[in-house]
Amino acid sequence: MKRIGKAYKGILDRIPASPSVNQRYTFDLDSTQLSMLLSNASLLVDEILGADNETGFWFWTDYVNPAYQRGTAQEFANLAQQSAVYAAGQESVSAILLSEPYRRRLILVRARTFEEMKNLSATVKADMARILTDGLGRGQNPLEIATRITEQTGIESRRANRIARTEITTALRRARLDEDDEARERYGILTKQMHISALSPTTRSTHAARHAHLYTAEEQREWWANDANGVNCKCSTIAVMVDESGKPLSDTIIDKAQKTFNTMKARGYQWAKG
Repeated sequence: MKRIGKAYKGILDRIPASPSVNQRYTFDLDSTQLSMLLSNASLLVDEILGADNETGFWFWTDYVNPAYQRGTAQEFANLAQQSAVYAAGQESVSAILLSEPYRRRLILVRARTFEEMKNLSATVKADMARILTDGLGRGQNPLEIATRITEQTGIESRRANRIARTEITTALRRARLDEDDEARERYGILTKQMHISALSPTTRSTHAARHAHLYTAEEQREWWANDANGVNCKCSTIAVMVDESGKPLSDTIIDKAQKTFNTMKARGYQWAKG
């Protein structure tokens, strides 16, 4: 984001300014020049945020794709321990990563991530251009405009970091749910998702309340999709094999999760006071 802020300050530096009356400034520019400068900055923002290359943008290759692979590997290990049928069918993580179902899933995740980056890029460009043109139009001191650009850069950086954290954890969670879907469809095993809350000091009470409870994969997806539950969320899930009535075949993992909940609740975090 510092490069982006520097780019918009660079536009300001290229526009001659002279003091006017009432502590205002007059800027010597025309619409064609300003349009060209903003267009160049726009291209730079797209390049930095990866909104100009759907198949190879850095945020996907360096962060989201590895997170999705990691989630798939975690769910493979989990299901292979619980189901001999699954373990026999899905021989290895490598085999899954080379499979056609996995490649189809990956395309969807990549498309989602790219759309998020395009949306972020559009927001950043609109906000930075607004700060710049507003300052020019009001005849503000160039130093004041530069300060506002710096402040806006910080806002955009925090927004980008929040989106990045959300997208990486979403990819990890989605991979586990997707592999669980594949296991149920291909091998006929019955599972539910046990919600695992981070149970940290900043955990939301509604998130903590779900800890150690079982939900269908679709119920879990729906919950994350609503009320900003997926934003800045550190929760995860793990597939648990169940019988036809939806009861777990083994209570061990649930009992362990409930003990963890009670231990963390005793620390008196805010979520435990509700």
